[in-house]
Amino acid sequence: MNGLELSRAYFENSVKPRLRAEFPELYDQLAAGLVGNGSECFGFDDEWSRDHDWGVDYFIWVPEALRDRIPELSAFRLSVFESDPPLFSRTRSEYGARIGVMTVGDFYRSLIGFPRGPEQLLDWRRVPEENFAMVVNGSVFMDNAGEFTAIRERLLKFMPEDLRRKKLAAKCMALAQTGQYNHMRMAKREDWVAVRACLSRFSDTAIAAVFLLNKTFRPYYKWAFRMMSRLPILGDEIGPHLTALAVSGLNGEEDLRLQQEHISAVCRLIIGELRRQGLAFSDDWFMTTHGEEVQSSITDPTLRSLPTQYE
Repeated sequence: MNGLELSRAYFENSVKPRLRAEFPELYDQLAAGLVGNGSECFGFDDEWSRDHDWGVDYFIWVPEALRDRIPELSAFRLSVFESDPPLFSRTRSEYGARIGVMTVGDFYRSLIGFPRGPEQLLDWRRVPEENFAMVVNGSVFMDNAGEFTAIRERLLKFMPEDLRRKKLAAKCMALAQTGQYNHMRMAKREDWVAVRACLSRFSDTAIAAVFLLNKTFRPYYKWAFRMMSRLPILGDEIGPHLTALAVSGLNGEEDLRLQQEHISAVCRLIIGELRRQGLAFSDDWFMTTHGEEVQSSITDPTLRSLPTQYE
């Protein structure tokens, strides 16, 4: 029972026919769907998702020229819910996302700060990846004018290549520092909190690197591993190693040795993919070397000049 599928079915059966009949002069300019905040927009909702901010819902998006019609469409939306309540009505918490009628530009601005998406490299760098993930998730139920989808498809092409390389270079450096270097050093000092921090940061960085290699925006941390495991490039290969690291103990040299094996395996897989994508060329085992190679391939002089660890 997926909230996105329930919402689409409700829109198609209960909303769309009335929307066309009651707003014939606007219908060809409207878009609708469920995109943004919420586990259902990523398709990850389950029985534990239903205690708050879950259930049937949808946006109606209008062009800027129809901003003055938003009150009418909002009233229409409420009237449909009241006259034909869905089987699973959306529950709303104080902190949940507000779903309703808004302009196309206001929707994108609310999540990424730009009504049509960023244009300049600096602007792309200012927006967290998880916010980009939210504006391209979910489903568009209809888009009669095509404006909403045109922006969405542009964002789905991913961030500028120089920025992807900058981020990948930084991830390479972080993988080297946390997994290949500091993990065992902290273990020798018996600083077990730092060891766990190294493993956590290493895993989070590896997940981020896999998303970048797939040219896919990484979502909110809660869903990052789950979504990464489904990605076509390295997802199913790296996933088991990160799971093994997550459940591993700290009960002696054997546990530490196994952790290093998984760390090394993850690094080898990422190095192999960097080479396949023509981003790195060295046979070196140390991720820092590959980070420097990726960094040197950035064409924008300002971005290339910034410290590799900057992202």
